[in-house]
Amino acid sequence: MTTLDDNTSRLRTGLAEDLSSVLTSDVWRSAFLAVPRHLFAPRFAVYDAVHNSFDQHDVQDDDPVRRAKAMTAAYRDDTLITRFDDDGVPISSSTEPSLMAAMLEQLDIASGGRVLEIGTGTGYNAALLCVGLGDDVVTTIDVDPDLVADARTALAACGYTPDTRCGDGAVGVGDRAPFDRILATCGVDRVPSAWLAQLSEAGAILVNVSKGIVLLRRDGSGVSGRFLSQAGFMPLRSPHAADPISTSPRDVLAATEITPDSVDSMPASAVAGLPFVMASFFAALVAERSRLVSSGAEADAPDAYHWTHVASGSWARADLDADGVTIRQAGPRRLWTELVPILDAWHAAGRPGIDRFGLTVTAGGRHTLWLDEPANVLRDLG
Repeated sequence: MTTLDDNTSRLRTGLAEDLSSVLTSDVWRSAFLAVPRHLFAPRFAVYDAVHNSFDQHDVQDDDPVRRAKAMTAAYRDDTLITRFDDDGVPISSSTEPSLMAAMLEQLDIASGGRVLEIGTGTGYNAALLCVGLGDDVVTTIDVDPDLVADARTALAACGYTPDTRCGDGAVGVGDRAPFDRILATCGVDRVPSAWLAQLSEAGAILVNVSKGIVLLRRDGSGVSGRFLSQAGFMPLRSPHAADPISTSPRDVLAATEITPDSVDSMPASAVAGLPFVMASFFAALVAERSRLVSSGAEADAPDAYHWTHVASGSWARADLDADGVTIRQAGPRRLWTELVPILDAWHAAGRPGIDRFGLTVTAGGRHTLWLDEPANVLRDLG
């Protein structure tokens, strides 16, 4: 008869094998083999893209068949949604392990290096850090007291003792600084200045900015680095992020259907071949805490882009057809007009992927987007 320990060992081994193309170092492979993921997400949902719904799982289910199904699901390379808000929008999750593994490898840090994790979530990633680096050098923080309490319980049950805080991740953890690495498992459109202030002289920040993962290394008084891959974490929840952001595609669509202040046109070539993920990447950088959605029968070939920036009361809509693009805009900012120079540079460079773009952030919080090298600035993002 297979015991629970035998089963989880088999599942953990299977997960590590599934991640073999991403896990390049023994230390992080050992971490995935050691940490029981299901203890950090005993109840979770997995998104079913085919039916546009969430499959619910409970590893403590009384029914052995459902329990076994939940255990298997917990060790797949899927994002496990662990919390929803009152409107049914996911607000906390355990990220798909392949992305977690890639980010841990990209941290490029040896055992004993001091790490601050922004976004404790379930605590699973903090446990991996403890195995790889040592409990004493891991600090993790989350704004949600319920999440922190559950993570502390799971970490303690597995024997891990990182410094776990409940607080605003945007301000970091000053009394534990300096950190050799700051790892943000949440999304931001701008890198908080407090993180730079708490970074060691040879430190680096690995963070999801807009729709990309970027590794920012010390560069004088600031940080700079190239985007590594595309990704989209749940946004950082911070009392300091006072500007509102629309999270509902329905709200964005409705906001861009009213009478515009201006209507312009441009050739169809202006957005030809533009993947939605690249458009979203550029949009969030141009207008912090804005939201871009597309409409149309095909996701890869939208009929229109809808873009809102609630903080300024501005919006833009780009309607696409074979004859050209009609741009409708309103509010104090002309969002699409601000985007055009970046799209022109993207076309001129041969429509590159995200890995040719980079970001520089000064100690004072100034952000600049560049292509290929920091000197080739595309836009001062403010």
